[in-house]
Amino acid sequence: MDGLKYKMLVAYKEGKVSLAKLSKSLGMSLSEAIDLLSSFGLQSPINYDDYLKGVETARKAIR
Repeated sequence: MDGLKYKMLVAYKEGKVSLAKLSKSLGMSLSEAIDLLSSFGLQSPINYDDYLKGVETARKAIR
């Protein structure tokens, strides 16, 4: 793991950066950032219902 990724994961864990800031700083999508958090045993702030609502909102936005 590179230094930036480690630094951002620690900052996220300590509540110093949001999920959006984490993903943007690492050049990842939100889902990739959530997968990264999971791989290090960190919980995602987004539950499955939130995810489904986001997908539906995105679908409506592109119509």
